Amino acid sequence: MGLWLYLLLYAAGLANAPYFQASGLWPALALLSAALYMPRRRTNLALPLLLLFFWSLGITFYHLELTPPTESGHIRAFVADTPIRVEGTVLSVAHRYEGGAIIDLRTDRVIGDRLITPVHGRLRLYIDQGEGTPEIGNRVCFRSRLRAPRSYGTPGEFDYPRHLAFQDLFVTAFLDNTRDLAVFARTDTHGKMSIEAFRTFVGKRIDKAVAPPLAPLVRALVIGDKSGLSPEHEQVLAQGGISHLFAISGLHIGLVAAMLLVVARLLYQRSERLTLFAPALRLLPVLLLPVLLAYLLLTGNAISTRRAFVMLLVATTLLLGSRQTPPLKLLATCAFVFLLSEPLMLFQPAFQLSFAGLFGILVLVPRWLERLPQRPGPLRYLATLALTTLAASLATAPLVLLNFHLMAPAGLITNLFAVPAVGFAAVPLGLVGALIAPAWAQGGDWLFQGGAVVIQYTLTAVEQLLRFPALASHLAYCSQATVMASFFLSGILLLPGGSKRRWQLRALFGLTAALLLWAPLRPAPALAATALSVGQGDSTLLSFGGRHHYLVDGGGNYSTHFDTGERLVAPALGWLGVRSLDAVILTHDHPDHRKGLQYVLQHFTVGEFWTPIPQDRLDPQLRQILVEKKIPLVCPAPGWSKADSPTTNALWIFIPDQNDANLNNRSLVLLASCGKDAVLLPADLEEKGIEQLLAEGFPQAVNLLKFPHHGSRKSHPELLLNRIAPQYVFASLGAKNPHGFPHLEVISMLRARNLPLWRTDLHGSLQFNTDGQGWQATHWNQRLFR
Repeated sequence: MGLWLYLLLYAAGLANAPYFQASGLWPALALLSAALYMPRRRTNLALPLLLLFFWSLGITFYHLELTPPTESGHIRAFVADTPIRVEGTVLSVAHRYEGGAIIDLRTDRVIGDRLITPVHGRLRLYIDQGEGTPEIGNRVCFRSRLRAPRSYGTPGEFDYPRHLAFQDLFVTAFLDNTRDLAVFARTDTHGKMSIEAFRTFVGKRIDKAVAPPLAPLVRALVIGDKSGLSPEHEQVLAQGGISHLFAISGLHIGLVAAMLLVVARLLYQRSERLTLFAPALRLLPVLLLPVLLAYLLLTGNAISTRRAFVMLLVATTLLLGSRQTPPLKLLATCAFVFLLSEPLMLFQPAFQLSFAGLFGILVLVPRWLERLPQRPGPLRYLATLALTTLAASLATAPLVLLNFHLMAPAGLITNLFAVPAVGFAAVPLGLVGALIAPAWAQGGDWLFQGGAVVIQYTLTAVEQLLRFPALASHLAYCSQATVMASFFLSGILLLPGGSKRRWQLRALFGLTAALLLWAPLRPAPALAATALSVGQGDSTLLSFGGRHHYLVDGGGNYSTHFDTGERLVAPALGWLGVRSLDAVILTHDHPDHRKGLQYVLQHFTVGEFWTPIPQDRLDPQLRQILVEKKIPLVCPAPGWSKADSPTTNALWIFIPDQNDANLNNRSLVLLASCGKDAVLLPADLEEKGIEQLLAEGFPQAVNLLKFPHHGSRKSHPELLLNRIAPQYVFASLGAKNPHGFPHLEVISMLRARNLPLWRTDLHGSLQFNTDGQGWQATHWNQRLFR
């Protein structure tokens, strides 16, 4: 238990670290606890000091891993707002389904005005559109602004900078088209580049042999390249609970190892000399390690595959030494080694799911098999496979909920046939095809096509099962408390042992889960206005008493590669505990307000849709969603009108003249009030719209103002400030937005009035709470509103 306890405390330190600022306190605390432990290791203080050491060590290592390089020769030193020419070597290429690519480079030099400087460090290059991307090993050159990765600052969002830091990436760049990228000859044909060249060759053979819909799936199984999967296939795999089969993992290396061991053992036992020399099961695993290492490299060196290979390596070493080690202890040792060497690996879904799934199998399956009556071989195999699937599903369910917001009950059935079909048919066909393709291309093509047929029949069966309502998947955007409760509930099942102390611990887990689910951590304010940081767009949530919610706009951008609703707004709503929306409101039909709403309308329960736009003039996609989801469309009357509200607080709507040629001046305006406090959301109104709003007056005095049109001077915000005396002013802005918002004149005007401006680009998401006696302002900082 000691090793697991130390691992849990170290992992807890890593998990807690995002909530704390980087500081010299943490390494000092680790050193102090270690120093105090040494003379007290035989006292009662030893264990608390050791646990404190591992916890503070986790926090220390986390912040060290996130610290970007500071040396002058690193590419990070050239991050600036001015474009610069960069040259480097391609390390990896991922093609986007909608076009374009994501390319990782090893940078060599930068060329500025009369300056050529050698550099080092990796860079990620995003290309929006175009074909004809370079191959691994090619030298490339481009001109772009270099950026430091940053988060939006929205609750529940994917931590993009941390994800890149794990890959040693601290700089990004962007190109509109592949035409903007100059490609030169390959310079490195050794080591990893030759392996990558072989992967590229196999990928091209698969694309040539297999029809486009299935070729990406075959590539995913054979070389671990998932970049070309269509959204439709990704959806079927996720809903069917079989995504793990097409993401190279420990399951695949285990299946390959098992098949190789069976074949090798049959050959081994045909030799009397070898049989007398050493038992097959002691020598063969050692001989198979180089083959499995080659498979690891061929499939892209994925985290979960690496974990399985390391476990096989350790187990083989112990087997050679005739030492028996409990599987759970071996699992904990491997996890500890991985996290000590790469602390940010803890936050990779592949690592989480791989270790949790195996942990569930090792703990639960033996326990269940002991109670399973003896049955004939085939029945016992099916029962074992079903129990293994169930154990892995239960252990990984909280992690799937945390990372993917998904519940896929179909996986309990689909894996019963998908695992054998993919693992024992499609994978071997693909691997043998890859091995023989360089010498016999036609034979390799036939095997790739055979694997594609197996995949097609598997997907067809999965799609048929998904037609049953009981097996349909469900998206679940949950609050932090709900996700934490799911971990405690899972812990009740996974906690090994049946002693009295273990049952008491299970009871404590259950009580904690119940408190998290039904006892709020803090009472909800009577009125909360939350401005979500969605980049250069707009999205604000109005919440009354934590029970009634109104989403005003959903942000959006012009890229087809990033859905603001899916990536930012929906996770934020879930984190804030929003399960349903009384109304979704579109103030006006601009993409930076509309596009993010489509995903929200599809996946949340919505009472009504408010907008000043008639149904026949709505965006066609938005209109179709409203019809399919049977969401009533409400077009309020011109001027001020009071919305029907289930609370004692008031929500007012203002509709300006809808014949104005400027779409911004037709924006719907909202005023929400509680007691003596009221917030005004004037959307993107410009001067004419503001003048009309002021001419109509306000139903109640306003003391919280959202700047119109992101702080544009065209909105003449001084007109509003001359009428009202806000306690706070805030604006929704994109970092380094091309429009120059907020305008310098607007900032100067606020300074002259001694009014600080709360900005989503600088402060992240903003939250203003009131119980009717004045606003309290907080912003998203270190994973909390504070």
